[in-house]
Amino acid sequence: MTALWRHNASDDFGESFALCMPEMFGLLDDAQLMTASEALELTPESMASLDGMSRVELPAQYSADPRQWVGVNGNGFDTIDVMWGAVTRGKQVIANGGTVDVALHVIELGFEARMRTCLADTQRSAAIVAGHARNPYVGYVRGLTPPSCGRCVVLAGRPCGSEPFERHPRCDCIAVPTAKKPSTAVTSANDYLDGLDDRQLVKVLGSRANARAWKDGADLNQLVNAYRRKGSVSTAQVYDRRIKYTVEGTTKHGFASGRMISAGYAKEFVKNGGRSTKVDRPRLMPETIYQICEKTGKDPRRMLYDYGWIL
Repeated sequence: MTALWRHNASDDFGESFALCMPEMFGLLDDAQLMTASEALELTPESMASLDGMSRVELPAQYSADPRQWVGVNGNGFDTIDVMWGAVTRGKQVIANGGTVDVALHVIELGFEARMRTCLADTQRSAAIVAGHARNPYVGYVRGLTPPSCGRCVVLAGRPCGSEPFERHPRCDCIAVPTAKKPSTAVTSANDYLDGLDDRQLVKVLGSRANARAWKDGADLNQLVNAYRRKGSVSTAQVYDRRIKYTVEGTTKHGFASGRMISAGYAKEFVKNGGRSTKVDRPRLMPETIYQICEKTGKDPRRMLYDYGWIL
C-alpha cells in the first residue's frame, strides 16, 4: 500500500488519494477478508489447544460470514474515511509550515499505521465472534505477533479477562480466546525471547546491557517496567562517572528499595516531592552496574540482585 502511494503521490494530496483508491482499497479489502477468514477458522483450533480439548468438543452454535468485516475498522467506521484521516494529517503539516516531502511521508506513515490497526481490529473482532460461538463465557489470553516490543512481551500468555486487552499504538498482538485457564506454552515471553538473536533482543529490551542482564538472570518485568513512565530512566554525573538510573521500584513499597537498603546501597527513605517517598540513592541501571563491575572486579550478578533486577 505504501509503494502504491509513493507511485501516485504529488503535491495535490486529494488527487493522489483518488488515484490510489481503487487498488488501495482492493488490497485492504482482500487483506481484511483473509484475516477474518483465518481468525474464524483458526480460533477454535487455538481454543482447543489451550483448553486441552479436541475441536470436535467445541462445536459452533452459529457461524459468521467473514465478509462482514470488510470495509470497516474496529470502531465501525468506513475504511475510506479512516485512510483519509492520514491525508488530513498531511494537510495539517503544510498548514503548519512543513514541506510537501515531509507531508507526503507523514501520509505514508499514516496509511501504514491505520492499515495495521485495521487488520489487528479485524483479527480480534473475528476471533471474539468465533470464540463466543463456541463458548459464551470465553476469556482471552494475549498472543504475540513477532516482532514484538518489550511492553507486549512481558504480557505474553497473560489472561486478560472476558474482554480483550487494550493495545498501544501500532500494537499487533492478538487476543486468543480460551474457556479455561490457558497454558502459556505458545504465548510465553521467555520462549519468545529465547528465539531472538542478539540484535533483536537488544531492540526488545532497550539496550545491550539489558539484554546481557536478562541472560544473567534479570527479571523481564523489572527490566521493561523501568521504562514505563516518561523520564523514569535518567543519566547523571556523579564525581568522575556518568551513571544511568531509574526511579522505578524505589518507593517504600518498591521491590528494589528493600534490596538496596539491605546491601548498603541506600540508607533511608526521603520525601521526593508531594507524598512520594523514595530511597536516598538512585537505582542503577544494568548498563552502569556492568561498567562499575568491569572497573572494580565486583560480581555483576550480585549487584544486579542487590539493585532488584534479579528476583
